[in-house]
Amino acid sequence: MLKNYLLITFRNMVKNKLFIFINISGLSIAIACCMVAYYLHDFNSTFDGNHSKIGSIYRVGSLREFQGKVTKYGHTPMPLGNVIQQNIPDVEKVVRYGSSQLNLRVGADNFMDEVVHTDPSFFEVFTFEKVKGNLSIEDKSSIVLSEELAYKYFSNEDPIGKMVSQMGTNGDVKDFMVVGTFKKQPNNSSFIKQAYIHFDNQFTSGAKTTENSWEARTILYVQLSNPKNVSSIINDLQPYIENNNQVRDDFILKGFVLDPFKGLAKNDSYANVRGVWTNSAAHISAIMGTAIMGVFILLIACFNLTNTAIAISSSRLKELGIRKVMGSSRKHIIIQFIGETWMICFTSLLIGCALAYSFLIPAFNSLWPFWAFTPDYLGKPDFFIFIVIVLVLTSVLAGSYPALYISKFEPVNILKGKVVLGGTNGFTRTLLTAQLMISLIAVICSIAFVDNAKYQKSLDLGFNKNEVIYAQIENTSEYEAIRNRLLQNKDINSIAGSYHHINSSYFSDPIKHEGKEIEVDILDVGDDYVKTAGITLLEGRDFETNSATDKNESVLITENMAATFGWNKPIGKKISWNDSTYYFVIGVVRNIVNKGLMNRMDPVMLRYQAKQEYKYILVNAPLKNIQTVKAETELITKELFPDKIITFNYMDELVVTSVSINNSILKMFVFLGVVAILLSATGLYTLVSLNVTKRMKEIGVRKVLGASGISIARVINKEFAIILTLAAILGSFAGSALAGLLLNSLWEQFQHITVLTIVFSIIIMCITTVLAIGYKVYSAVHINPTIFLRSE
Repeated sequence: MLKNYLLITFRNMVKNKLFIFINISGLSIAIACCMVAYYLHDFNSTFDGNHSKIGSIYRVGSLREFQGKVTKYGHTPMPLGNVIQQNIPDVEKVVRYGSSQLNLRVGADNFMDEVVHTDPSFFEVFTFEKVKGNLSIEDKSSIVLSEELAYKYFSNEDPIGKMVSQMGTNGDVKDFMVVGTFKKQPNNSSFIKQAYIHFDNQFTSGAKTTENSWEARTILYVQLSNPKNVSSIINDLQPYIENNNQVRDDFILKGFVLDPFKGLAKNDSYANVRGVWTNSAAHISAIMGTAIMGVFILLIACFNLTNTAIAISSSRLKELGIRKVMGSSRKHIIIQFIGETWMICFTSLLIGCALAYSFLIPAFNSLWPFWAFTPDYLGKPDFFIFIVIVLVLTSVLAGSYPALYISKFEPVNILKGKVVLGGTNGFTRTLLTAQLMISLIAVICSIAFVDNAKYQKSLDLGFNKNEVIYAQIENTSEYEAIRNRLLQNKDINSIAGSYHHINSSYFSDPIKHEGKEIEVDILDVGDDYVKTAGITLLEGRDFETNSATDKNESVLITENMAATFGWNKPIGKKISWNDSTYYFVIGVVRNIVNKGLMNRMDPVMLRYQAKQEYKYILVNAPLKNIQTVKAETELITKELFPDKIITFNYMDELVVTSVSINNSILKMFVFLGVVAILLSATGLYTLVSLNVTKRMKEIGVRKVLGASGISIARVINKEFAIILTLAAILGSFAGSALAGLLLNSLWEQFQHITVLTIVFSIIIMCITTVLAIGYKVYSAVHINPTIFLRSE
């Protein structure tokens, strides 16, 4: 019997190879999309899964209270690590963690790389696969590198025993010896930095911060002997809140928390926890967006398969009747039809696996390299469970209705010709409406991200993003040396220095005015910073050069800071900082996007900073000369400081990053939108074909009686026009809601959905549907009616 089932299935697939090809192609792409969604979810759910002690590791976090609101931070006061080590016996090991960009020199080559400062217990608590040497940084002059970074520094030479020098301020040099190398951590690891040195190396001579500075912050991990004692450990930490609050009245803590390391990166990403300095998991919008669109595409493909199964069954009625007369039960008929659907789904599954492995997953990884994952079809039991679920669901979802519907007909009615399949009914109309609605949702999302990319590219960020370059420097002497050389370049408009810089360095603190307290971003800037950065002064004046009064008493504020305080005339307003320092507003500047487009645009306050504190240099030049000026500037810095790398960046990198993310999302949705609308078009073509086939005699009679081609086309398309209208209405609401949700979850500054976006999307869908059914309707209108009437 199984042989007969398979033989009948094979013959019907060959007989209807066009429909079968369309359905297998659609299902293959849909399953491949679902596999991408699965692996992205797996990327998050297995984050940090390579660490063998993950169950006993916790991160100590801080709960900050400001204006009655409690916010969680991933960092804690720096001395808390020693406090825990000395006073809480339930903690086996303590690991402090921080990183910074360092100028490194290897032989004659200079590198600028991020180096982690951490405790020696780091490699005992967290799992790293050793390649050579020892993963030990007990010696403060030791450094441990990833295998990849070691190759970058030393090529094919054995790195063990080689020297790496940190080029510090004022020509200071600190040498480190490579004592070990490790395999690079997977992308879904919190620790993707590739160089590690002892924690104490960050406390250079003359530094204001020490490991006992409660003002300073660090990431702090603890390994517990018994995780059941978490609550008691938290209680033991609470008395030390006051140590922080006595020195940080700008950052009042309400408590400390211990968050389990397992799932921590995912939870941080989903909850947007602040003060997290380690690698984060994929954002919830990426997980949900990919999953939703994968399911949508799969539903469209299943709906198409259902409609196709009904269409094919119309030519198999006599076979069905004879089989029933010969003794086949309804159960056997159901098994036959679901089995045929299962064969199509199984074939699609195999092709989908190959498609995902060779095309879709590499394409996704190229768009999101920091989320890149490698498919492992054979090494993950969960993947097989997922594949089986997909296979069963698609087979049941696509094959159940045709099998149950067709198998219920009586053989007498079938053989007498009283049963006619074809056309549409309530179920197929519902499927088509859903298909078109899903397609419209995908198109709306695609166009919404196109509009948003254009909006963000032209958005006024509050500074000149096109004609300014900047670099981080060690001190004012470097600033003066570079500035003196650049003054000879006539293409440069202005040069400025600062301690902080937009989108790169700032600190947030509360300020007060007449009892009202708000938190603002504070930037300490130098001479001509406002002019050089291209910040627009709306009212008042800029800082005066070498003015002691401006340094001690004056500030510039942004529009939104004035609006938050409710000032109509902000010039001259008095504000206090730390309840001991008072400033007067001397000018108002345009709002500044200081934290990127993904974060809230908070009020900004600029203070005048003396030259001896400069950490940044800015150069302003005409747009036509900015590239040449950048190249010449980098040559000058290399000549002045041959032992360092001083890299100049464009100010528009903020926009470049946003546009890059937007383009990646855009490519995803364009692909999904095209697939969805093509699948919907083939489904519509199938239903129109069925409807026309069923009504050919009616069409012939209408033509004989003198009906025009337009009236016949109107009769054929009437119900499809209603379906399209309903899909457009439902899809518009659903598409605008989903696109708005995705944009809002990613950006703080974005282009909201417009009516034009929805209208344009509907036009695209209408054009696609017209092209899909136009030929079939044209053929029906112009066919010779005698062909069908003569058969009577």
